[in-house]
Amino acid sequence: MSSLNVDVHELIAWGLDEYPYRNSAMGLRSKEFAKQVERAQQRLAEREGHTSCPALLAEEKESIDHLLAECRQRSDLRAEYEGLDWTLGVVDLRRLLAFQRRLVFSAVQHAPHIPQQDDWPQLLSLTIGLQRSTEHHFVGNGSATGDLDISLHSSNPDLQLRLNLNEDRSGYLPLSLYGGSPFFEVAELRGRWFLRDGYHRAYRLLQAGVHRIPAVVIYARTFEEIGATEQWFFCEEQLFSDRPPRVIDFLDADLVLRYERAALRKVIRIRVEESLEPFDEADGVKGEEI
Repeated sequence: MSSLNVDVHELIAWGLDEYPYRNSAMGLRSKEFAKQVERAQQRLAEREGHTSCPALLAEEKESIDHLLAECRQRSDLRAEYEGLDWTLGVVDLRRLLAFQRRLVFSAVQHAPHIPQQDDWPQLLSLTIGLQRSTEHHFVGNGSATGDLDISLHSSNPDLQLRLNLNEDRSGYLPLSLYGGSPFFEVAELRGRWFLRDGYHRAYRLLQAGVHRIPAVVIYARTFEEIGATEQWFFCEEQLFSDRPPRVIDFLDADLVLRYERAALRKVIRIRVEESLEPFDEADGVKGEEI
């Protein structure tokens, strides 16, 4: 695989969405692709129906509760899940459902070190201790009119520019970069357990035979709190069907289509425009006289 390409693993037994990269990759072997989809759907039809099985592991949680107690005090963890009903626990990856259709792997990104199954401090470091990168390339372009175009380019698809109005940043713009949640997240809704965040780590862990891991556990009150709201995710009907997609299905070659596509980057564009406007006293803002 070229460093300019990425390797896509896509679950194909639950119907396909509109994804132009797949269509172009499969264009030259459409008949072979159609047969692979048919085989995957047949494999799924032969599978036993879903049975409710809690993903939480009470005994393992109790054994490492002293480690989890330290994590619960972290301010970044509390801020991330403010307003949600959450806790920390230990889950079985094999019992989690998947709402993501695709995993994307880059040739230039190194796979994380996978600890042994019972190395709880290292597993906690992998699932609760990581920080997402905010590394980016800054591009600024001025114009003759004084306008300024700013672009931030990043390989992290979850990079965001956030407004922090509650922080005391006297003399500075209340802006900060956020790399996305670094925490391994599981959500429960209506008796079903979903992997909310951490799909690539889950794939590597299952590959290595590690399936019991610490995680943030969210008791969702709505489907939206699961996080499966993007149009490219599996829909609610599929996730609550008799044979829903599971995280462990990404390791089943009969259910997965693999192909390459061009690597993408996240671009955040900001345009700064200057103007003079009538002062509105209702704004409560004092400006300089001109």
